[in-house]
Amino acid sequence: MPQQIPVYVLSLPNAADRRARLERHHAPLGIKLTMIEGVDGRLLSAAERAAVTGPDRPLSASEVGCNLSHAKAWRALLDSDAPCAVVLEDDGLIDRKFAPLLKEGLPTGAFDYLFLDVDAHNELGPIAWDRNDGLPLGRGFTAYTLSDGGEGAHAYVITRAEAQRRLERGVPFLGPADIYHVLPYRPKLRALIRPKGAWVAPTSLVSSINDRADSVEQVPLRALRKGALFYDTLDWLRGDLRKKQARIDALVKQGKLPAGHDWRAMPTGRRMLFE
Repeated sequence: MPQQIPVYVLSLPNAADRRARLERHHAPLGIKLTMIEGVDGRLLSAAERAAVTGPDRPLSASEVGCNLSHAKAWRALLDSDAPCAVVLEDDGLIDRKFAPLLKEGLPTGAFDYLFLDVDAHNELGPIAWDRNDGLPLGRGFTAYTLSDGGEGAHAYVITRAEAQRRLERGVPFLGPADIYHVLPYRPKLRALIRPKGAWVAPTSLVSSINDRADSVEQVPLRALRKGALFYDTLDWLRGDLRKKQARIDALVKQGKLPAGHDWRAMPTGRRMLFE
């Protein structure tokens, strides 16, 4: 069965090692990757950045470049005949169990964005998922409605209709690519909670965009970071979910989260996979 859903990878031209790492992970899964040449915002002039940025919220050079890179992927989707596409930043790794759904397809009428992995917060605070609004996707995956979009645009599915709308109504950019509450409309946001559909590679510790250069050797317990169990156990030992759930419950009582939902705290996002 051919791959119905294209996978667009955002990667700077000089990131050969990162691209090779992506191919090593995805090729054995039968996943075809289409490289999208990323935009390095640091190489844009101030006038070029200002031309695509909203007047009320200045964005950093890296945020502008990130937005422009994602916009190139959205245009690529519109140039195809696919109903949706996976967009990966070049540290995103699709989980092997999710790979068959790229051939079998997804119910694109039920979401605008489907996050294969996402952080549990954004600039406004914690993100919640509705335990009573799950959409079965097959292969053991369920997509749940979110209270808002979490940080992290490293692995998500966007529909064709939303790509068109984002390009028409989301430019000039009013915020970073992974901030959704600034859009002039409210998209339908869903996420995979357990199991997730993607990970980040250790290459995420180094970035040529924001000059981050953390050492892989400094990551503790690397041998255990090969699956969700490690991170679920860590969340439990730290009491992270209990603390976040208390904050979610408080937001519900304050009326800051819509009523009529069973809002649950999000687990840790951007889980790093050491294969």
